[in-house]
Amino acid sequence: MKKYKYFVIVLVVLLFCTISSYGQNAVSANQGYVEQQKYFTTIPYKQIKEKIIIEVVIDNKVRKFILDTGASTVISENLYKELNPKLLGTVEVIDQSGLKDNLNVVSLSEIKLNEIIFKEIPALVSKEAKMLFECFGVDGLIGSNLLRNSVVQFDSKNKTITMSDNPKSLNLKKKDANEMELSPNQSNPFVWIKLKKGKSFANEKILFDTGDDGLYLMSINAYKHIIGEKLDVFQTLAESEGAFSAGLHGTAEKMTNYVVNVPMLELNNLILNNVTAKTTYTYSRFGSEILKYGKVTLDYKNKKFYIESYESISEINLDKGTWAIDLILENEKAVVGIIWDKTLENKINVGDEILKFDNIDYQNMDFCEIIKSNTKVDKKTALLVLKDIKTGEIKNVEINKL
Repeated sequence: MKKYKYFVIVLVVLLFCTISSYGQNAVSANQGYVEQQKYFTTIPYKQIKEKIIIEVVIDNKVRKFILDTGASTVISENLYKELNPKLLGTVEVIDQSGLKDNLNVVSLSEIKLNEIIFKEIPALVSKEAKMLFECFGVDGLIGSNLLRNSVVQFDSKNKTITMSDNPKSLNLKKKDANEMELSPNQSNPFVWIKLKKGKSFANEKILFDTGDDGLYLMSINAYKHIIGEKLDVFQTLAESEGAFSAGLHGTAEKMTNYVVNVPMLELNNLILNNVTAKTTYTYSRFGSEILKYGKVTLDYKNKKFYIESYESISEINLDKGTWAIDLILENEKAVVGIIWDKTLENKINVGDEILKFDNIDYQNMDFCEIIKSNTKVDKKTALLVLKDIKTGEIKNVEINKL
């Protein structure tokens, strides 16, 4: 059996996502067009581990794709071999874990989402990515370069995505809107948030990334800037060295990471209290979890971002925290990847195999079952069953949330 080393799984949320970033001298992904001048359609979607999976038609066949606003459009090697599309060039791509690789860029002659027809859309050809394509049963990603001429609304309550050429067709309200910036080469959407603690605040520009399964990740640059400027807007809960994120090219290098608690986070008119977040060595970003709190609309055409709260009040109190360790998959086994709670370092080693986490039995799951398993445990304390990497001893260790 082939080994897939150092793919990452987080105890509460699978963090695998793809942020494709074209190099400065690359072929622009912002090419292609929509065949119809006027259009309005609603597309149902399914969620597996918070991934938004839709059906598209390519070459007269229905295929499944993940809709990922934080990425360019991507196709698998298998689909590339089947279609044999026109090659546009080769580009250096940086994934969400900060790793680099060179990938081919091709032109997809036609992609249909319901009745909407997209023509000549650039797409990256991914190298081997079993964790994404095989495990989730998809042929690729629909990215922001395809969406850039449309208005796209996510309704998580009804599990639908509405696409239109005209924002007026969606009954949007000015009070729910804010400015949105698009990246120059592939139109990834960036929005502004405010971090607050008492009277102190800091503004931060972050990526809206439906390919990430979490709520909020803070870039290490933002973390260091806020610390350097002595802006008292969060509390650092933990510091540790390790890797807990992955992208198209594998797992990030082991680096110093942090866990912070933000007393108040403002996004347009939505207020989230008591937000726990980890740092990342790429962009700060919101993941698909933000869709639980409101109907989100990306008006790519007019560079506007809307979020309409599902609740009668727009202030939501969170109390989720994060577990004292994170996991990675090493040689298809769940192992300890990073230890946030220093008091556990005499009980747990990085690399210890995780046999069970509370009622989740990893040792009886195959690779894809682990990737897609429901790892959410709504408790403050959980019991880990571990196999010690040094001695082979089976041990039970109780862990808490930070």
